Amino acid sequence: MMNRSAPLVLLLVLAAGAARAQKPELSFAGYAKSLALRGSSVITGDSYFYDLSRLRIKALSDYGSLVHAELWLDTELLYGSWLQTPDYSLAQRFAPATYFDLDAELASSEKSRLSQRLFRAFATLNIGEAQITFGRQRIAWGTGFVWNPTDLLNPTSPFAVEREEKNGVDAGYVFVPIDDNLRLEAAYAPARDRERQSYAGRLASSVGAYDFSLMAGRFRGDVVLGGDFAGYAGGAGLRGELTWTQPRTGESYLRAVLNWDNNFPGDYYVFVEYHFNGSGAARSSEYDYTTLLDGSNFALARHYLAVLFSKDLTPLISLSGYAIINLNDNSALLGPSLLWSARENLELSLSLYAFMGEKSSEMGAQKNAAFAQVQYFF
Repeated sequence: MMNRSAPLVLLLVLAAGAARAQKPELSFAGYAKSLALRGSSVITGDSYFYDLSRLRIKALSDYGSLVHAELWLDTELLYGSWLQTPDYSLAQRFAPATYFDLDAELASSEKSRLSQRLFRAFATLNIGEAQITFGRQRIAWGTGFVWNPTDLLNPTSPFAVEREEKNGVDAGYVFVPIDDNLRLEAAYAPARDRERQSYAGRLASSVGAYDFSLMAGRFRGDVVLGGDFAGYAGGAGLRGELTWTQPRTGESYLRAVLNWDNNFPGDYYVFVEYHFNGSGAARSSEYDYTTLLDGSNFALARHYLAVLFSKDLTPLISLSGYAIINLNDNSALLGPSLLWSARENLELSLSLYAFMGEKSSEMGAQKNAAFAQVQYFF
């Protein structure tokens, strides 16, 4: 039986072969990171520790103006008592589903796991102003920051420790500019269960200082219609998203996001985002935790507010805060963070995730976690 990674590897080889007549331009970049976290099990209450060490190497290749290809190889060592917790076993069920098998476990024990994976692996063919991309890629639709109702191909949890790490999707993607003010996008993501494959189209345009888009498709069997906008209001950024979803089973529902951000004198930055989740419940006793297993909706309640602020204390040290508030059960996540740019390519940070609320609430049931990170870019 053919390995599921074989078609992707063949695709990348063919893309390179198609541009064989061009002189390739190859460059490398990446980072080395160590992330240490101390937390407690939500299930047992026992404390745990883990250290994640990651080496990411990005290989970028251009063959003239015809083909652009990227391979991002992650080598990761995960070590600690976290691997022995039921929380770790449960977390594996929330791992993003991918079609191609691009991960390899090199070694493992009770408290360690050494693995490699291709975080990105895609090739883009440029035909005039049109682009066709195949492989594991990031298809960034929508304008939300914490929640993205229209970003259903590669959604990201707002509770993730590494929020800057955006998952990719194994898909084919087409971008076609129809004229100077109208763009067409289309995407298809296969699935091992054909009923859960995704395909969608998106039209984007601009009116004055605002960008607009309309989207329609089927995502993992659900029919979704939606759109988004982005622009400025009085010098501040203003963005929004709205989707209507008809799931395979059950009633249809709306999801919406509206956010605002601005830079203030004194190097203060403030971001605020409101999220309406029509599939959520108004009371914690009605939460349906099984909806989280789908991996595309990370909200249990109906109304949320997120706030992010940052302030440069010195040219090399910055303080930031990240908060998510469940407006239905009044639970919250508070995430202060301190970042030090020790060298031009070296960053050190200390962060805390503090969960507040009643035991029966969404975030009150979770446990606090403190983590430190060292990251070197090259």
